[in-house]
Amino acid sequence: MTLKMKRLTVAILATIASTAYAEQQKHHFDIPAQALGSALQTLAAQSGAPMLYAEQTAEGKQSRRLSGDYTTAEAADKLLGGSGLVHSVAENGTVTVKPAQSATVLKPMTVTGKVDDDPTSYKATHSSTATKTNTPIMETPQSIQVIKRALIDDQQNITVSESLRNVSGVVPNNPVFTPASEFTLIRGFAAEQLLDGFTQYRNAGDRESTVNVERIEVLKGTNGILYSGGSGSPVGGLVSIVSKLPKAVASREVGFKIGTNSYYQPYVDINQPLTKNILARFTGEYTNAGSYLDTVNTQRYNLNPTLTFTNSDTTTFTVQGKVSRWDQPEYQGLPATGTVAGNFSIPRTTFIGPSNMPNSYSETNAVWGSLDHKFNNIWSLNLKARHAQSEFNEKAQSLVGADMFIADRPFFGNTWLLYNTELSQKQKELSFLGNATAKFNVGPTKNTVLIGADHSDLDDRGFMDFGPSGSVNLTAPSFPVSYSQPGAGVDNMFVKNTTYGGYTQLQSTLYNRLHLLASVRVGHVGTDYHTSQGVISNGDKTRFLPRAGGVFDLTDEYSLFINYSEGMRGQPFVNFVGAPQPEESTTLEGGLKLNVAHQLTGQIAGYQIERSNVAVTDNTDLLRRSKAAGQQRSRGIETDLTWQATDALSILANYAHTDAKYTDNLAGVPEGNQLAMVPENSGRLWANYRFQQPMIKGLSIGGGVYAQGQAYLSNNNLYKSDGYHSFDASIAYEYQRFKLAATVKNLTDEHYFQPYGYLGGRVIASEGTSAYVTGSVKF
Repeated sequence: MTLKMKRLTVAILATIASTAYAEQQKHHFDIPAQALGSALQTLAAQSGAPMLYAEQTAEGKQSRRLSGDYTTAEAADKLLGGSGLVHSVAENGTVTVKPAQSATVLKPMTVTGKVDDDPTSYKATHSSTATKTNTPIMETPQSIQVIKRALIDDQQNITVSESLRNVSGVVPNNPVFTPASEFTLIRGFAAEQLLDGFTQYRNAGDRESTVNVERIEVLKGTNGILYSGGSGSPVGGLVSIVSKLPKAVASREVGFKIGTNSYYQPYVDINQPLTKNILARFTGEYTNAGSYLDTVNTQRYNLNPTLTFTNSDTTTFTVQGKVSRWDQPEYQGLPATGTVAGNFSIPRTTFIGPSNMPNSYSETNAVWGSLDHKFNNIWSLNLKARHAQSEFNEKAQSLVGADMFIADRPFFGNTWLLYNTELSQKQKELSFLGNATAKFNVGPTKNTVLIGADHSDLDDRGFMDFGPSGSVNLTAPSFPVSYSQPGAGVDNMFVKNTTYGGYTQLQSTLYNRLHLLASVRVGHVGTDYHTSQGVISNGDKTRFLPRAGGVFDLTDEYSLFINYSEGMRGQPFVNFVGAPQPEESTTLEGGLKLNVAHQLTGQIAGYQIERSNVAVTDNTDLLRRSKAAGQQRSRGIETDLTWQATDALSILANYAHTDAKYTDNLAGVPEGNQLAMVPENSGRLWANYRFQQPMIKGLSIGGGVYAQGQAYLSNNNLYKSDGYHSFDASIAYEYQRFKLAATVKNLTDEHYFQPYGYLGGRVIASEGTSAYVTGSVKF
């Protein structure tokens, strides 16, 4: 670790305590009769009030149904009626529940607050990603899915990408891929990852770590109104990572994971209040792992300090940091010929390049702050700022075939050319975000107004050098020539992305049944691209971006929704004939949302996304420069469901049908060709059971399957990958402070090839059966 990293690790800390609580503010509650502990957690989620109670005080007790508009105190009175329990409300809004006439100090305390119902449930009721306000998902006119920490832990997911299989229509990054660009696809188009509201752009460093993930919110479709960092809003959607934050009650966990192929990973999560008004948390993990792939060995780490200052009433200031690095030999996949096509077979685990290939690396260092202030019961303010630096360096003996660097076809016979290549880039980013929120009622309407602005500068510079290094016949792969640096290694490509804008948004609920959303952004995207060879391509665009949608409650359990939105995104590292132009997009979607008996939740949606002004080669230009003219479209249907069948049984299911294609022939492929990497059909089923019997309480078992159809490897649609399915299983036992868990991935040892997307093509072989064991202790 460099001295700069050490200083940053020591100097940073971050996050959040609960927002201010208004004792007389009324909330709408809809809590069915159920176990009292679950009912109290639901009350906390629907009111936003922190809550303290001892677990044993709620055991064996049932709550009454509660429905209507009440203050939190009134709701607690009604919910606790006849239970033998009473409550009190502190000045900061915290609700404490204890037995009547009790003067003793309660010991093991359950702390709940702005949470989504039962923390062991997969069901999420609220999200802030789609609107930047804490809005019920049932009242949000857009497709949004939330992956809670409970699901990540039950499945014992190794990576963020693995977790994203729980959302329909998502093609995640491959964890073997060097973290040099974000390759997640949603609904067939490029998506982008956010971390606590800030775009990750290249998403460098250890992007797969889950140690600091509280939950993941996936927002689908164009989102150009509220999100516009980096080079602008992504077309397919957003993957919003929400970090773990300090809490008022101390907790500590230390653990160790071991697994197949010499995988080991120690991790730590320390939450420690320093004073009543200063809260601290630190999470970190280090991973060292071999691979089923020849030559590949990965080392990565992720350090996340957080510090929160709060008056526990109206104001919270959080500072967060991230220090992260990834090292591994560059894996470039295998060509289609010799794997899914051709008259010979390349060994599945082949690494393209010599066994002494030097590591590629990717790292990021960032610090950001967030200020939340509540002025009164109507107005509140949020301000954020971040400074980040990242860089990556990729070294490879790259294949060159008849289709050049796509390399799915041999250059001649069964032979490919080899080129030593080096790609290096460095990024510096400074971003500011701010918004003010007003909540008020007028007649039969409940309203939330959001007014905000943002500004982001991102400097991106680097070089790409390459030179010949012989050839290889992949019927008998051999790489006798060591890698050597192919060029001077001097930066010669420079891009500055500037995005800024202002927006306003109105959310209105009429008669508690019709939920409307309307917003507009005045957005600016600017791109300044030049090279040392004299290429200069500068341009910008400012335009209005609208969004409108609505949800109509057919009943208390079923709602219809519709949404329309537009987006705009710059196209860096493209040499245009004229001034660079951003690509533009529109999304139209609609469907059914459901929340049946507060157990079965989810949605069924249909959509269409139009992508226009995509950079394509201008064949009339002698220099083969680009123009903004390409057209693409994605249509599909999706369903995402979670079912809390009982307190013990949790089930998740999803399915997506995606039709993503070119709607013209300007990109050098025929009109109607399918976009690469996108399966037409995919789905996921998972179930987890927590035993409730006293003798084995703490034991849980889970299992599931993910399946997807074939997908084209490249946009020319010459080759398809295999369709496949993969079964996983897990078991865990938790006793007091100790937990032991085990998981098996690809339980039936299926062998298949997946699309890899390296330089526009290629495949990667499946891992086969693998197993991991995790032990941890809390103190």
